[in-house]
Amino acid sequence: MITANYLHIAIEFDAIRNFLAKTLEAVDAEKAAVFARDESGEFTALDDFENAIFFPMQQEEIAIRAVFHEVNALVEWELYSLASKAYNNAARNGKTRKSLVYDLRFNEICSLIKEYYEIELGQMPSFTETKQVRETVNAFKHLKGFKDPRRHPDSKLLDKFLPTREDAYKAIDGARNFLRALIKECNQHENNQVA
Repeated sequence: MITANYLHIAIEFDAIRNFLAKTLEAVDAEKAAVFARDESGEFTALDDFENAIFFPMQQEEIAIRAVFHEVNALVEWELYSLASKAYNNAARNGKTRKSLVYDLRFNEICSLIKEYYEIELGQMPSFTETKQVRETVNAFKHLKGFKDPRRHPDSKLLDKFLPTREDAYKAIDGARNFLRALIKECNQHENNQVA
């Protein structure tokens, strides 16, 4: 039964949320200290304030990217896990050339889930938001955050993904909703197969 996995997934999402909250709390404290130093007149050179605020700003950006990466990794892991049953059936019937389900491309995994569980991933709650997380992560991984003009024809040269802390919380909640609904649907399919 797939349901047992969801408790573990929920705990992982809670850990990601906790990491983000604690990191942003520390960043906010560091920013407040920099602003207090600025108001007290401690910064006399033109770029002293910018230099002091740089590290907490970078810490926030890194934490947000880390959340996106962790959320994406958790979603992909669960999708590959869900697809493994369908993949194993296909492998037994000689319908695959790869040795492991993890060798397949992401779109192949989505197709396996669709065919085996009779689920349209695009119709699942929060799928669009979860797909956006994956796209953002891939942009940071392959393009240092810049938008690919082939995928974003309306973007200008050097447009970047700039996720905010609110976006990070939405990514966590969206992926949680998506996986909860997906696992429920997969369980329903499994129960119907047994009945």
